[in-house]
Amino acid sequence: MPTASGVAGVLLAAGASRRLGTPKQLLQDHSGTTAVVRMTRALREAGCDMVVVVLGAEAARVRDALVGETVRIVENPAWADGMGRSIAVGVETVRLHGPDARAVLIAACDMPSVSASHLRALCARAEGSRRVASLYTRDDGVQVRGIPAVLPREDWPRLEQLSGDQGARPLLQHADTLTEFLADGVFDLDTPADVQRWRLAMQ
Repeated sequence: MPTASGVAGVLLAAGASRRLGTPKQLLQDHSGTTAVVRMTRALREAGCDMVVVVLGAEAARVRDALVGETVRIVENPAWADGMGRSIAVGVETVRLHGPDARAVLIAACDMPSVSASHLRALCARAEGSRRVASLYTRDDGVQVRGIPAVLPREDWPRLEQLSGDQGARPLLQHADTLTEFLADGVFDLDTPADVQRWRLAMQ
């Protein structure tokens, strides 16, 4: 089974979940596993050499949920400004503490369709030096590229300059970006209705 050797995971877990009204990082599946722990373990299972979890809103509670997990936790003091700065903080942490990493695998907590097997597929296609995005289909039929995504070291200077709501999507739109299809990738846990649908699907 291929692994993500040379790839560091960056898990974005800093958002305030305003539309949901409760921290999505702490939503539990049928086994009682929180979303942040589930994704941490998926990144590990995919073979990531290190996993950096970027915290922000509800940092103390999310940190408590991660007790016992093999991760490096870092807080983004500017988490309220948007995803961009969290990506920058996570990538900077990998650069400083993961000298052997050749790429980062960026993921989020609120995409229940993401599995360790999908993350492994991204890493296998990247081969340590290619940029690979998840490809999913919106409700209107348009296909979009997004995270989880593998971005090689040559992309890191741009990622470390991100701020506000700007994520990695501009990089992922480049013609040389490879893709790996993710069924139901457009579905995330943004609202109470989303969570209800997710829980029904788990029954």
